[in-house]
Amino acid sequence: MNKHGGYQGENKEMLDFSVNINPLGIPAGIREKLIAGIDELVKYPEISGVSAIEKIANDLAVLPENIILGNGAIELIYLFARSMGPGKALIVQPTFNEYERALKLYGWEVVHHVVTEQDGFIINPEALTAVIKNEKPQAVFLCNPNNPTGRVHSNGFIREMLEHSAPEINWFLDESFMDFSEESGSLLLVKEAKPSVFILKSLTKFYALPGLRIGYGVGVAPMIKKMEHFKEPWTINALGLIAATAVYDEKDYAAKTKTYIKGEAQRVFEALSQIKTLKVYKSDTDFHLCRLFTGTAAELQMALEKEGMSLRTCEDFIGLDKSYFRIAIKKEADNTKLLTFLKNWRN
Repeated sequence: MNKHGGYQGENKEMLDFSVNINPLGIPAGIREKLIAGIDELVKYPEISGVSAIEKIANDLAVLPENIILGNGAIELIYLFARSMGPGKALIVQPTFNEYERALKLYGWEVVHHVVTEQDGFIINPEALTAVIKNEKPQAVFLCNPNNPTGRVHSNGFIREMLEHSAPEINWFLDESFMDFSEESGSLLLVKEAKPSVFILKSLTKFYALPGLRIGYGVGVAPMIKKMEHFKEPWTINALGLIAATAVYDEKDYAAKTKTYIKGEAQRVFEALSQIKTLKVYKSDTDFHLCRLFTGTAAELQMALEKEGMSLRTCEDFIGLDKSYFRIAIKKEADNTKLLTFLKNWRN
């Protein structure tokens, strides 16, 4: 299995900066619905979650035929690889490592386009277009905002990339962290019936529900139908379906989250920028990528865990090394505790 964030040790009170989950916690309205829905567990849930699909489709102003649910976004990464291939896939790196595992598991050839620190982890459109023309992939995987760099590319940028690439290429756009950003995402491309676009959305991060494992994908009807053909029945449990039906009713929670993340992420960025032992990179979502000037992130991790805090080391991301680490935005007091430690570590 690939490495992921999430502290797995014995300290039950560990303050875990390695997971990018909304620090405001589960929305009160969803919590109430989950508690009220506990008796649903004695019944079989809908096989494909048709009621939740219809509600999400209505919330997004698309057709139910454009939506597929997943047991977390991760199920849909593997389902896409299984149903749309095999072929050659281009992955824009450094990024989430499950794309490559899923693709190779189902026989895809994988090539990489590595965006560097010197470019500020921003994609050069001419360079990516040239690589696509040279490699001729059947699919391009792009995480937006990207994990672990946090950089987001606008809908206009994505549209331009599609217009300059062959129409038969499938664009897998992972927007699991888009709701934390100021961008709106690429849903309009699906509404315009672009046949080559698949958008992946996670509901577990923004709505603080990782234990329920719910996500969904949006694409044109033929693509979704093909994925449904390969999908196992009952992959979403009854409580997951209740939450999936309710998330987009939580408008006040969503607005409060965006306001908090925007302000607190900027405060943390400015404080990290003042620490002489590391470099922090601009982020457009709810986490920051950093690089130590000396030593390794593993050494920092070891010292940090002794103080009851944990972070994500990034040596397993293509294009990064042992000096990089990622930290999520938490509650203000927790962030301040981490900043104080980082300021004093090895100074």
